[in-house]
Amino acid sequence: MKVTAIKTAAAVVILGVALSGCATRESVERAQASADGADRHAGAAQARADEAYGVGNNALGVGNNALAVGNGAASAAQMANSKADENAADTAKLKRKVAYLEWKLLPHHKKVKHHHKAPAEQKPNNS
Repeated sequence: MKVTAIKTAAAVVILGVALSGCATRESVERAQASADGADRHAGAAQARADEAYGVGNNALGVGNNALAVGNGAASAAQMANSKADENAADTAKLKRKVAYLEWKLLPHHKKVKHHHKAPAEQKPNNS
């Protein structure tokens, strides 16, 4: 009887160990449902990440376009500044020419030179 009790106890222990490692059908289904939900969330997160990447690329393109426009405006401003400097120099030159021509064409008042006679020397009276 001792042998049967030992055999029965061993069988119970072995069966308990075997059953404790096995999952029930419900727990497997719950685990599969959890995995499926996590997969859907991961897919949605990937889609949002892809969308954000696209938005970032669009923003980078807009930024690059704005930089190109700004560089073009700076170049145009530098050219306009250069032209303004040239025009200022030409204007100064023309003003000098006009002043010279006006001086040449308009009558001038001649300065009158007053000649002062030296006082006559008086002769001494010897009378």
